[in-house]
Amino acid sequence: MFSTVLPIFLLILTGYIFAKREKVSLEAEQLINSYVLNVALPALLFLAIAKADVNQLTKWNFIFSTLAGIIVSYIFGLVVAFLLKVKSPHSSIIAMASCYGTTGYMGIPLVIIAFGSIAAVPAAIATILHNIPAIVAVIITYGVMSQKLENKMSKFEIVKSAFFTTLKNPLTLSVLAGMIFSILKIDLPEVLVAFSNFLGLAAGPTALFALGLGVAKLKIVEHLDASKLLKIFPIVFIKILIQPLVTFFVAYYIFEMSLDDVYFKTAIIMSALPIGAGVYVFATKYNYYKQESSIAIILSLIITLGSLTYLLNLFN
Repeated sequence: MFSTVLPIFLLILTGYIFAKREKVSLEAEQLINSYVLNVALPALLFLAIAKADVNQLTKWNFIFSTLAGIIVSYIFGLVVAFLLKVKSPHSSIIAMASCYGTTGYMGIPLVIIAFGSIAAVPAAIATILHNIPAIVAVIITYGVMSQKLENKMSKFEIVKSAFFTTLKNPLTLSVLAGMIFSILKIDLPEVLVAFSNFLGLAAGPTALFALGLGVAKLKIVEHLDASKLLKIFPIVFIKILIQPLVTFFVAYYIFEMSLDDVYFKTAIIMSALPIGAGVYVFATKYNYYKQESSIAIILSLIITLGSLTYLLNLFN
């Protein structure tokens, strides 16, 4: 299965080299990312969900196994932050890095290539599950702390703001729209199917290329020192090893999911992905853990070249 994983990383590397050689502007990078997040990936997720049977959307063993891995990893991240004497709200950034993977940019293309188009539905569901909890937790944590300092918003308003911020995400909206079509059993017009499929085909390669562009912007070498590495390795360990192990344990031993079930395979692979670039976005927004998160993203990306290959070999 190395031949399955390697093209994924080669596409990321292509974006990285292109950004380094062509000196891609920030505006150009943002345009490509905007296309991936607002057009291509939503089209792929919408079509996968809209064409799915309702029973495919309510695999509770898959949903709870995925959430278990996310929640446990987030808690482990908070423990690491406590041991490092990092207080709230900064601790939420470290916790987010412990459980937030690059599901949209890398996970969806990977599982579809590895397991076929049948993996598109669980991949879409997993993407939403991996995005919402961590993002909402960070927004609420920072909102509550700033509210204590400035007393501008009530806790209800903070939670409402976090909810609508996540809800307005194009990936979330596309999945919700697809669920409406699926639950109400609305037949998709052929034109809409062809249009969404055409856009969706570009989602995987473009997302991976965009990920490479983003990685090229991260400054690594000048920030390598012992104090930062001390904060990084536990987080990478939790994300790459603890999260998939917890997901596996809950799925296999508690819910007794079959090893051949594509939902089981997708849950494990999506939980074993490298740390997502969204962590760097939030670290930059709140001006904490910025350099450490950039190093953690690169380090986890390199390690998963081997770990994901190993997992895919086990499944095949």
